[in-house]
Amino acid sequence: MVSDSPAVVSDQSRGQRLLPLRMLADILTILLAVVVVLIGARLAIEAGNMGTRQWRHEFIEMRLDKLADITISGLSILFVVWFRRARINAECSGYRQRRARGWAFWGWIVPIVSLWFPFQIMGDIWRAGLPASQWRKTAWLPALWWTCWLISGLSFGGRTMSSNVYGVPHIGVGTETFSLCFLAIAGVTLIAIIREVSYGPVGSPVPGA
Repeated sequence: MVSDSPAVVSDQSRGQRLLPLRMLADILTILLAVVVVLIGARLAIEAGNMGTRQWRHEFIEMRLDKLADITISGLSILFVVWFRRARINAECSGYRQRRARGWAFWGWIVPIVSLWFPFQIMGDIWRAGLPASQWRKTAWLPALWWTCWLISGLSFGGRTMSSNVYGVPHIGVGTETFSLCFLAIAGVTLIAIIREVSYGPVGSPVPGA
């Protein structure tokens, strides 16, 4: 855990200690975009009643669902790597991080804790990239992401929260439209957060960039 008092870190020290985030951010952007597109395709197919009912069932289950599962597997692993690196980089800002580094991983796994700790960590990472005068403001974008993620998980009866790190479950036949809509919003919001953090002070390897 970091100390309660914000650490004063020089620009040179920040530049040396920051871990690379931008390449991971670009890869995660692509993977998240693929998941969002797959969700959109599924919703469009069902809303438009395309083809026969059997065709819709087979196409979603055999193609969209399998592709989503593969994408989500890679996304989950890379997101945890990005999340931990961003958490470490956030320490260099001087903004106090409320949770230890280890919670960037365990916070997604431990029951009950998983409902709150990841949001706290993301909120602290987000504020670390802001000017000190804005540190006390509500992190609205992380709040929107986390709210949509929780709502989608609750409407699945909790399956989302235990399925994988990002929280996108099996999106095949039987998935509720309501949940998929919130998952898509969470995915788009997460893209914005990842890019803002990775290309801001927390993710920049160049002092002052």
